[in-house]
Parts: sequence; structure tokens; C-alpha cells
Amino acid sequence: MVYLMVLGTHSLRHRFGLAHYYALVGGVTAVMSWVTDAGIAVHLGGVTFVVGSTVFYTSLLLGVFVVYVFDGLRATRIIISTVIGVSIMVPLIALVLNFQMKLSGVPALGYVPSPSLRINIASVFATFMDLVFLAIAWEYLNNRFQRIPMGIRAFLALLGVMWLDVLLFATGAFAGTGQWLSIIQGTALSRLIVSCFAAPILWAYLSWQNHRWGTQITQRPVLAILRQFAQIKEELTQAQQEIERRKQAEAALRESEERLRTLASTDALTGLANRRRFWQVAGSELQRAKRYSTDLAVIMMDVDKFKKVNDTFGHDVGDQVLRELARIGLEKVRSFDLFARVGGEEFAFILPESSLQDAGKTAERLRTAVETQAVTVGHHQVRITISLGVAALEPGMDQMEELYKAADLALYRAKQDGRNSVRVYQGNDDGLS
Repeated sequence: MVYLMVLGTHSLRHRFGLAHYYALVGGVTAVMSWVTDAGIAVHLGGVTFVVGSTVFYTSLLLGVFVVYVFDGLRATRIIISTVIGVSIMVPLIALVLNFQMKLSGVPALGYVPSPSLRINIASVFATFMDLVFLAIAWEYLNNRFQRIPMGIRAFLALLGVMWLDVLLFATGAFAGTGQWLSIIQGTALSRLIVSCFAAPILWAYLSWQNHRWGTQITQRPVLAILRQFAQIKEELTQAQQEIERRKQAEAALRESEERLRTLASTDALTGLANRRRFWQVAGSELQRAKRYSTDLAVIMMDVDKFKKVNDTFGHDVGDQVLRELARIGLEKVRSFDLFARVGGEEFAFILPESSLQDAGKTAERLRTAVETQAVTVGHHQVRITISLGVAALEPGMDQMEELYKAADLALYRAKQDGRNSVRVYQGNDDGLS
């Protein structure tokens, strides 16, 4: 009667929808929960049969099964949520009612059994796992054993999930008690009997609904959900990989842009700052020096008779000489000074917070280091000298070009005076020293 009531109500879904069906399944779940808490059992020949709960439990399986087969993902989520929700709610209501009776000082309600926390946790967990396993078992049988008649497949799916429930529920609720093995034996036997009775009813209902509505018996919700989870996980993985690829591409782009900026501001031969970079830094250093009233000096440097080096040894040797000159220059200045190649054999230094006297000493160190070090290129040893002009920021200088021209003028005087020397600009042509 219970099976026919559940399946008959489901058959009316095309006329009334599934709302009344959810309500019925919730009611059956409440009855099953009450019977489970009541603990009605019959002992026969050393075997314990739990009376009633198996029938109502099987009707829930049938109810979820047909929704799984015919009604899709959303309906299956709702009915599983209903079963689990009511399974949790009924013991709580029973607990509250019994607590109220105790507070009122009246005898406990005999028809509202006090719930067992252990039994109810085991019941809820086992029910959830059973409903998932039911769909998995049905889909597996449908995919792998299509030649087996549908009635046998329905029977095997029901029996499999019922015996799984026996193991999960009995172990969770009664393991460690003296009745555990007896309950497993009795419940397993009773569910075998019930499955033999319920499977034909289920098979008949599936065939009737399929014939009446032309509904294809497909594998839906639970494994479909698992597949969707797998697909979502795969999509998320792909999205994460795409994000990583984009991050790597952006990093590569930033690196390329940085490399391009570096190339655009670096002299390819010596690795020093180029003329463009020199003027970028020069402008900002001039503004900083004027804002904070600090010193600023510029040194212009030129290789003496560099054309002769190229003509005598070749341009490759000349290039090596310039690279070696760049190395020496970097060793003799501070890390925050700027050393740039501004022409063929012409170089410039920006020395923040350096006075004219300090810059002159730096220029002299450079001249001495270059004069005393021979550049070895293959079998050639090349000795060179340099001329340097030094100028410092003075009142009235508002443009970096003025300071640059002052240092260049001092360099010109150094070359006129015989090269391999340092000249310092002190305000006018006559003030060069």
C-alpha cells in the first residue's frame, strides 16, 4: 500500500506538479524516522527483525529512484534535501516535545520516543549515502548490463543499496552492542525479501511511465552531478591554467617592455646609459638639486686620439677599448652616479650631491686609472689617455644644458692644453683651471 501510494502520487506529477509529491515523501520520511527511534523489533530464531522501518525506507528509495529516472537534476536535489532535512528535523521535534514534558512535570509521551543521537546520525548519514549509491548502481547497471532485463536491473540496484544501508546504519547505530550481528543478519534478510517484492512494482511502474509518456529512462542527476563536478573542476583547472598563462604572458610582456625600455636607454656597445637616458636623468637631478639646494656636478670625458686607435688596430679593438673604459669608469664612481656614453668616444657623468671640488677629484682618479691601465685585446696592448671637463651647478643655471655646456667647455680646454688632463669650469672662460 505504501509503495502504491508513493508511486501513484508520482504518476500525477504531469497534472499537479511535484509539490504534493515532495510533501508525501517528507511525511513518509517522518514516519520512518519515528519508527526507527521507536526501535520496534521482533526476535525470531536468534535473528532480530526491525519491523516497519524497512518498508518505509524502501518506499523512499522507490520515490527517489523514479524522480531520478524521470524528473531531472533539480527535482532530485529537492527530494534528497527533503528526505535529509526531515530526517534531521523529526528527532529534533521529538527532543523538544520530550523536554517540554519534562519541564511540565508530566509523564513522557509514549508515542513520541526520545531520539538517540547515535542512531539518528547513523540514519541521516546512511540515507544520504544510500541515495547517492542508488543512482550510481542504476547507472552502472544500465551502462554495463543493458542486455539484462530492466526488472532484474531494478532488483539488483534496490538490493545493493539496501544491503549498503544495512552495513552503514547497523554499524553506525549498533556497533559494539550485543545485537549488532543479529540486527545485520535480520535486516539483510528482511530487505532481501522486501526487494523481491518491491522490484517488480518498480519495474512495472518504470515500464508504464515510459510507455505512457514516452520518457526515455536516462542516467540523470547523481552521476550527472558528479560528471558536472568533474567538468566544473576541469573548467576551473583550465581557467586557472589560462589565468596562469595570461599572468606569464603579462609577465613576459612586462619583461619585454622593460627590456625595450632598457634597450632604449642603454648603449648597446658598452652597456652604459645612452644619450637619451642621460638627459632624462639630468633633468630630474637638476630639479631635485634646485628644490633641496644640494650640489650637482657633471663630468665630460673624451678619449684622446681615438681615431688613431681605430686606424692602427681596427674598429674591433676600438670597441674593446671603449668597453674597458666603461668598466674602469663604473669602478671609480658611486652607485647612484650616472655614467653615460653620449657620443662615439665621448662620455658624461652626472654626480648628484657632489661639489665642484669633489667632482674634480673624481675626474682626476678616472684620468689616472685610465692612464696607468693598458687595455689588452688579443695580442695587442693598447694604452690610452682621456681628457675631462668638470662643472658644477651655479646660481643662475636654470637649464641642464647650461651645466652640460660648461663641462663641455672645460673638456674643450683640456684637449687644447695637450690632452690627458682635467679642467674645471669656474664661471667663465678665463676661470678654467
